[in-house]
Amino acid sequence: MNLIEELKNYCDINNPVGALMLSGEWGCGKTYLIKTKFIPSVKDTYVFVCISLFGIDSLDKLRVEVKKKWLEKASEFDSLNGTKVSRVADSCRRIFDTIKDRLPENWQKKGEVVSSIMDLINFMPISNRMFEKKVILVFDDLERTNISCTDLLGCINDYCENQGFNTIIVANEEKIKDRSDNELSYREIKEKIVQRVIPFVPDYEEVVSNSIELMSCGIEYKGLLRKNEKLLVKILSGDFNDNAIIEQYKAKNYKLGSNKEREEYQKEEEELRKLLAQRPHNIRSFKCAIQDFERVYNKLVKEDIQDCSNWLLSFICLMMTNKAGLLQKITRYGHLFWYLNVEKLYPELFDDNFIVDGFSKWVIQGEWNEDVISKEIQLFLKKEKAATPLEILRTYNLPEVDEEIIDEGFKDLLIEVYAGNLSLDEYILFLYNCCYSRMYDFDLPTIDWEKVREGIRKQIKYLVESDEKDSHSHRMIGDDSKQHFTEDEWSAYQIIKEFRDNNVWIYEKNQKLYIDLISSDLNVAFRELSNKRYNKFSLEMEAATINAFKNADNMDKNHFSGWFVGIWGQYSNSPEIEGHGTTVSLKKLRDDLNSVMQEYKEKGKNIAAGHTQNFIKKLEAIIKTESEDTTVEQ
Repeated sequence: MNLIEELKNYCDINNPVGALMLSGEWGCGKTYLIKTKFIPSVKDTYVFVCISLFGIDSLDKLRVEVKKKWLEKASEFDSLNGTKVSRVADSCRRIFDTIKDRLPENWQKKGEVVSSIMDLINFMPISNRMFEKKVILVFDDLERTNISCTDLLGCINDYCENQGFNTIIVANEEKIKDRSDNELSYREIKEKIVQRVIPFVPDYEEVVSNSIELMSCGIEYKGLLRKNEKLLVKILSGDFNDNAIIEQYKAKNYKLGSNKEREEYQKEEEELRKLLAQRPHNIRSFKCAIQDFERVYNKLVKEDIQDCSNWLLSFICLMMTNKAGLLQKITRYGHLFWYLNVEKLYPELFDDNFIVDGFSKWVIQGEWNEDVISKEIQLFLKKEKAATPLEILRTYNLPEVDEEIIDEGFKDLLIEVYAGNLSLDEYILFLYNCCYSRMYDFDLPTIDWEKVREGIRKQIKYLVESDEKDSHSHRMIGDDSKQHFTEDEWSAYQIIKEFRDNNVWIYEKNQKLYIDLISSDLNVAFRELSNKRYNKFSLEMEAATINAFKNADNMDKNHFSGWFVGIWGQYSNSPEIEGHGTTVSLKKLRDDLNSVMQEYKEKGKNIAAGHTQNFIKKLEAIIKTESEDTTVEQ
């Protein structure tokens, strides 16, 4: 069907008996066709008055809007033929003067009241001809008005049947709802008023091609879009074999001997059919998707992803599904089932391996986290390189792994788990996979949970003692998911959570740095240790401090006590510093300094002894007085 010719044919009819309806899904390009293709093709023959019904809530407002748009269209002739438009202007002025003469005197002084176009146009007649051209009324967004269908279509019918206007209605007929049981239904009233309904199906190839070529973006990104143009058309058009999808679903899920009743299977099949029937074709959503993906593309290229095609297609599928409100969100399972409906709607094109959580959160929740996304992309690259069963189980979610690989590699994985050789994120993935195994009814080998917890502690100790960092962005398990984990699994996670939440890694790292610097280079220590965060002054730090003070020359001894008190002087007021342990270590430092001072005096090193005595006095001032009876650990 040639839609342009159909529309032209209707406009050629004199004294039409009803309106013509152009019906199609939201965002499929109906209005775009009318305004950019049809109207320009016949602009020399007809005058088009276009009215959006969006939000209009009364017939009076509708009639005013029609007159207003009619007058606006008439005024466009001003630049073409001043003499013709003068007749319209003169008519308006005559009507205005007549109204003004009949108003009370106090109203006449308020000229703004009657000079507004909303007041004036109520008295302005309109006709189905404008300077010898036929006027075509176009009513858009019929389903978005707040007027009842009976009243609205009755009003439109008045323009069409009684006033002789050729009338085009643009609507998504599937979204029109009957407002009341006491009115004629939409279907009944439509029969009397709508002459013919034309279903609108856009030329998806043309839409996609134009969207790409008119898009303002980088040359490389536009090349990626052109490369995948046919598959993008497939996504937008929804050109999938839905019957085959349903049959495949039945073959995979309908199992003999299952506890499910036949009615349950039939219900699942009907739900799938309903979902597939809702597959979106919204052009605006598609344009938003390819525009947003450019940011994703730039990030992928920066992280050294070579081929972005699968990422593009999966992202567009996800965004189209989300925009249509079809994502399956089951709160108690977090993000686990986000992609189920996307996979059903876009088989072969959507692959959740090419959608990291950071991109999904941006699409669904509007949150772009640069650090998280970078880490997830690096994890993707690591997964790409995974070859052995052990490597696969260290990087993949259990539902993504074949049963044979689990059987072959899980025992090797447990050896690494017990030895403390997994990263903290890998330990959390291990816990998730234990949870998944129950969800998918898959039996794993027996797990010794005390060894798992000990392995996690070993990894934490390794992080503290090495130069490796536990990233700021990392996997986590929300408290609202606790019910899905066993006590053993949850206790293992709490070790990791406490380590991260309490900044243990930072504190341990800074304690180690304190000991290293104060033992090797006092000048660097004085410069770099003052602004670090500590959670206690430990006995190991005390030992390093007393040795550093003894080895320092008098110049450094002179500055030593002031620098030290600058770090620890307010420890009793800091909520993050463990007071008891710090007090114990400070008292030991005081006692050790007393011993050192006696040695200096015996050797006649009175300047060094003076610096030491000054240090002791400062320590006495900062040690918590209420803890004076604390026994110093030797």
